[in-house]
Amino acid sequence: MERVLRGEDVRRDQAFFGREEQLFRLVKNLSDGRHTLLTGEYGIGKRRLMQEARLVLSGERLRLELGPMKSLWPRENMLTVQCPVPRGTCVKEVGEVLFRNGDIRVESADGREDWGAIRSRFTELGVDGMESEVIRALASSPRKYIVFVAGLERITVQCTRFLDALLHLAVVCGSATATRDLEAFRCFWSSFERLPLTPLPEQTAMRMVRHLMSKYPLDTSDPAMCAREILASADGNPFHIRNLVHRARTRHPLLEGDIRAFRQAEEGQFFNMGPLYMICAGVLAAAKFFSSGPDSREHYIYYSAIAFILYLTFRAFRGFFIFRPQRRK
Repeated sequence: MERVLRGEDVRRDQAFFGREEQLFRLVKNLSDGRHTLLTGEYGIGKRRLMQEARLVLSGERLRLELGPMKSLWPRENMLTVQCPVPRGTCVKEVGEVLFRNGDIRVESADGREDWGAIRSRFTELGVDGMESEVIRALASSPRKYIVFVAGLERITVQCTRFLDALLHLAVVCGSATATRDLEAFRCFWSSFERLPLTPLPEQTAMRMVRHLMSKYPLDTSDPAMCAREILASADGNPFHIRNLVHRARTRHPLLEGDIRAFRQAEEGQFFNMGPLYMICAGVLAAAKFFSSGPDSREHYIYYSAIAFILYLTFRAFRGFFIFRPQRRK
């Protein structure tokens, strides 16, 4: 098994585990020209699945279980947008690829033809001008593009015109942790076939943990216990698995107490008791005030002081009002 130096960053490891069924469906959808939206919690592997699909579609990675591809997409016909906002940055990312493919022609002031010079002239068109130029280039290009767009949960109303144009002129593969159910976005979301990603099955997650622990050695006397704790804490989330292995590599040596502390580092859901406490305190203060009568100034001052003290107590010690459920050992 391949061994690496301790200084290498496990969080950037590109190992791909599971997701064969989702990969097959995504590759088929995109090759058939169907827009597809990957959904799932943060770190579940949406970007990684898009990257793997891109490699398969371009023929750079052969997946026998997917069967032979009817036709390959040239790598230059696939472009990635890191985030749809701000709109100007998104448009420029697409514009750069179109320029390098010869689909956009903008003359620079000094006659240079590299993107560094063209970008300044392109930016002078303004966001609306750049957007119109990109849309025109896509419409007139003989190429058929696949556009990978991450972070679609951040879209704004201003983004929808450009994204709608991409849906009509290219094949779009997007990812989002959640979709914003607003009237302005319903038509946009309805254009996609959704492909939800769930946590990795336990056996697949354990294979990933063992692969990373083998490739990135840990300084521990009990690797089996370490693997079990990482598996339990990550709950099938590939991002958490990589982060926990990275955290384990920072301890020299990794003791039993450090291993058990992985569960405390899990990015689980918090249940905040603060708002409930403040509501109860407000109801109590209001009840006391009305029970003593609104004409009693002394009681009014007294109970107002109580409400203020309760508020200060919450502000100073609000950490005691937050509950994080722990997994069973």
